[in-house]
Amino acid sequence: MWDHDPAAPLWTCTGCGDDWPCVVRRRQLRAEFAGSVVSLRYYLAHHLVNAAEDLRHVPAGWLHNRFIAWTDRAADPPPYTSADILVNSYLLADSHSPDRFGTCPVCGDPGNCWVRLDPNGPGFLIPVP
Repeated sequence: MWDHDPAAPLWTCTGCGDDWPCVVRRRQLRAEFAGSVVSLRYYLAHHLVNAAEDLRHVPAGWLHNRFIAWTDRAADPPPYTSADILVNSYLLADSHSPDRFGTCPVCGDPGNCWVRLDPNGPGFLIPVP
């Protein structure tokens, strides 16, 4: 049987390599702490504090979602890949940054392309560095 324990400093799972707590470990934790959500959250909060020291580049809200917020949901969420999502968002936003004429180099749109950081325009908000 594989152990699904956290491996610091990257906080990946020792059993499957996904971000910890992985889907398997979440299921195990639900069974271990059945009927005691407060104890489960206390256990996860301990790991969250330790992970926050190692994962300083990951926003606190993302760490909260990864470690604690899933305990509110009845079903298991998909694996959480915070670092991948964050890096890809930055790369996407950077590639769509307007040139000196205000034109998107990817879309060629002189206005707001679909990924532009305009809350009133089309697309979605992406955090930029």
